[in-house]
Amino acid sequence: MNPGTPLQHALILAFDGVLLDTLPARTAALREALAAEGFDFSEDVVRAALPGRAMAEALQQLDPAPQDPTRHDLVLLRAQRLYAGIIAHGVPLLPDGLAALRDAVASGHRVVLRSDSERRHVEPLLALSGLETQVSLLRCADDPPRGGSSSFARSWQHIDERLQRLGIAQTQRMVHELTGSSAT
Repeated sequence: MNPGTPLQHALILAFDGVLLDTLPARTAALREALAAEGFDFSEDVVRAALPGRAMAEALQQLDPAPQDPTRHDLVLLRAQRLYAGIIAHGVPLLPDGLAALRDAVASGHRVVLRSDSERRHVEPLLALSGLETQVSLLRCADDPPRGGSSSFARSWQHIDERLQRLGIAQTQRMVHELTGSSAT
């Protein structure tokens, strides 16, 4: 970097629970899908399993040793359909997350969104809210590579690699996450 070039900064913002209030919709969809397959989890238990996890990972947390693996497939298909139906009507923007995003954009910083939701659900919500042009990088739970570590850890690894290539040091990154941890 040239000595006269200003340092670039990045805001890494959680889409789910920090920018948009998707947790109630994700909780309702997964809980209803679980109930359709005979599971009886309270709303609080399902809600606690979701932050920082894709629905498939939350389901694995709730039912770690399924007797019939196809039950998980059915639950996930139902949950995705239910979630899509709920969010088609929009999801509330959270004022603090929105303010952080707007401040970062106004300051010329790059904005990175990390989502526990799938890209097919995130992109329409960004468009609906008019925020899609303000995001430099979007990392969703279903983005490749898949497998191995959690989608949360893979997202953080991908974000870190991209920001390193852009020359944005870890000390120049601000992070807003719903979960109590972040992979740095």
